[in-house]
Amino acid sequence: MLEITVKGQPVEAKFNFRALFRANKLYSSAEGANDGASSIWLAFVTDDDMALFKALRVLLPKSYTDDDIMDVLDKAEEDGKSQELFKEVEQELHESGFFKHAAQRWLNLTEKYGKALTDKKNKTAEEKIQEAATKDTLDAMKKSLS
Repeated sequence: MLEITVKGQPVEAKFNFRALFRANKLYSSAEGANDGASSIWLAFVTDDDMALFKALRVLLPKSYTDDDIMDVLDKAEEDGKSQELFKEVEQELHESGFFKHAAQRWLNLTEKYGKALTDKKNKTAEEKIQEAATKDTLDAMKKSLS
């Protein structure tokens, strides 16, 4: 379990079912898609600038505002500890069975339905780039789950 200091107070944070529920509610690609948790995992895999913010948003109680979270991130940067915080949160994420299952589900669906793109003949240059990006993302996701 992580301990994150917010507004000068330590707050315990864990990627539990409550965090999974909030992730799916806040960050799913569409209503009912329930892919918000996997989008957070993917954000860490792809080194997305918003990964840490999104993770903290679902880890911390709703009583903390976006500004409170940005203050945590700014303080970590000022203290030279932003990468350390990123790694700690990522480690906690990888220890969560709930989030790991969501990421595996995303991977399975993407591999299954991404075949339409890879099997297509006479691809445009844009489709070739998209195919390469998808392959790289899938490979990185597989590595993160191993």
